[in-house]
Amino acid sequence: MTRRLTLGVLLVFWCALAAGERIDTLRISAAYTTHIIFATDLTYADLSNNRYVAAKIIEQNKNMLALKARERFGDSCSVSALESNGTMRTFIVVFDEHPKELVVDLRKRGEGTRLPASAPEGREPSRLRPGSVDSGSGRVVSTWKTGSAPLLSDVVKQPQHLFHIGCREYDIQVLCEDISSFSDITYITISLRNNSGISYDISDATFVVESKRSGKRTVRVDKTIFPRSRYGRLSAGPGEYTRIAYSFDKMTLSKDQVLKIYMYEEGGQRNLVMTVDTKDINRARTNV
Repeated sequence: MTRRLTLGVLLVFWCALAAGERIDTLRISAAYTTHIIFATDLTYADLSNNRYVAAKIIEQNKNMLALKARERFGDSCSVSALESNGTMRTFIVVFDEHPKELVVDLRKRGEGTRLPASAPEGREPSRLRPGSVDSGSGRVVSTWKTGSAPLLSDVVKQPQHLFHIGCREYDIQVLCEDISSFSDITYITISLRNNSGISYDISDATFVVESKRSGKRTVRVDKTIFPRSRYGRLSAGPGEYTRIAYSFDKMTLSKDQVLKIYMYEEGGQRNLVMTVDTKDINRARTNV
């Protein structure tokens, strides 16, 4: 039995390598729960051995996977998870009575964004024109005047252009301050002002294209869309103002659709939602 399990784990390991997956070693315990936070929601998860390990996708945050050892085990096993953006992850799982890491946040490692390896954080893959590269250093210079895709670090600094999309509850105000486009890239800038006396923590916003129609005979088909990249943050302490810019592949809506932007508070119930209408998306400003 031991030999069979070991061969099974090795097979998973080599198959994952052949498929181009990233593999890490995950240490779990029977006394503590380990949580893995992915960049996007999970659509599939699989354990090679559920006799030793228990795992579940968290209902409130479907981008989180919780794992715990049922008992002490000596042989390693594996857990695989597929994200909504197509990223496949496989972990080799081993028992550790006192694991050093109980929260594995893959977002902080910059994984799962599906950007080219050469693109720095906050920069879109460049569509360079002549003169867009500094001949002395070989680096891409600021893109606002050269005509290549703008940096998200520059997008987030742009002045507010929209004033009618927002939500104010629990002494917290969230606004969609700008929607712009460059070529086939759509940019959305969101701000959050926390006027309450308690910090507001949120990992990320969730973007869902929903149907305007509702009724017993209407079949709703909602579609979650995922950003290409992001720059900034939404979490804010008491009295703080924060801003974040997202980029998406070309986004358009039909006349029967709206874009809902959901914000779910971590460790709390102060959830917020904004509705972006069809014309706001389809008439995104282009002078970026």
